[in-house]
Amino acid sequence: MYLGGLVRKEFGRIRSNKRTLLLLFVIPIILIVVFGLTTGVGITKLFTSAIITCDDMPTYDDFPNNSSKYDDTFISIMQYNTSSWDLYRYYNATNSEEYDNAYHNCYNFLKNGDIHIIIILPANFSESVENKISPVLIYYIDGSDLAAITAIEVAIQEPIALFRAETDMIANFTMMVPYLEFDVPFWESAILNYAIPIILPIIILGTTINLTSLSIVAEGPLPRMLVTPTAKREIILSKLIANSVIMMLQSTEIFIMISFFGLYSLGSLFYFFLVLLMIGFCGICIGLFISTLSPTEQSANQMYLIMFIMIILFSGSVLPLNADLQGVQIFINLLPLSNAVPLITDITLKGLFPNLENLFWLNLSSLIYIILAYIIYMFKKLEV
Repeated sequence: MYLGGLVRKEFGRIRSNKRTLLLLFVIPIILIVVFGLTTGVGITKLFTSAIITCDDMPTYDDFPNNSSKYDDTFISIMQYNTSSWDLYRYYNATNSEEYDNAYHNCYNFLKNGDIHIIIILPANFSESVENKISPVLIYYIDGSDLAAITAIEVAIQEPIALFRAETDMIANFTMMVPYLEFDVPFWESAILNYAIPIILPIIILGTTINLTSLSIVAEGPLPRMLVTPTAKREIILSKLIANSVIMMLQSTEIFIMISFFGLYSLGSLFYFFLVLLMIGFCGICIGLFISTLSPTEQSANQMYLIMFIMIILFSGSVLPLNADLQGVQIFINLLPLSNAVPLITDITLKGLFPNLENLFWLNLSSLIYIILAYIIYMFKKLEV
């Protein structure tokens, strides 16, 4: 009977804690609904390609007939018939100068992230098909996305299979991958440098949010300070400044340690360090938002955990998301990881100037969270 009473008392305590029940039962449903909407349904286009066909160039020796009837078939399949490919653009090069110009354009598409692969149909493509010889397919992959390399190599089999079926071709393709574009050189720390664009933002965001998520709700003297002439905005600003200084020291430490273990960067190290600071500042703003919104330390810890899960799952950096739905892209852009990862990837692996759109959304996120923290704290009643 005594044990039964304790059990009933414990159920009563849990039932009275509405916030914990909300986090336990409602938040998972919301997360699953958002996840279901953002991941989409059915087959979607996964990869985008650009094709350069040299099939109209003259051939000699073993291919004297100079045919060029099958390159259009392959291009049409890539453009209309596949379930996993989009054709961004194609070029018909009839001489070496046109090929050089076409490759230069495609290289810029690949570098800017407009496409995932450059496919080249050589001069003897149609002749090889007619003579029932294995045709050669040359392609260049964006090596900055290590996870996509294997997926692209598998996905390219779909248009090849469709082409063979349409042309009744028995011979298989010979695939040639001269080298990966924007990959980490073999003499560098490949695993470390491929992981940096994802691992560093997660580490910085996780630690800075945790640093500030309890800075207001867990500090006892704050309500008593409000009896003095100290204003709430001064409290928020002081915490923002102090924690930003700590964050700068942390970012400097991370930058030095990563450099010591073999940081590979094609771009400016100054921009790389600047992006680290922006990521850390965004984490501080999110932490202050959590701290002002939470009535207790326990709820702040719970909100920190939920927020961190959302940042990782719904940023599109860990799992591919469908941003075609209205409002979903804005939601994704306001999660700092969705902008931090491409910023570091562009700087370290592609040598690009930081993307202005990603910079805008990352700093807009910081601004929104700190404004919300300030508004909530201004209207929050504190007992002295």
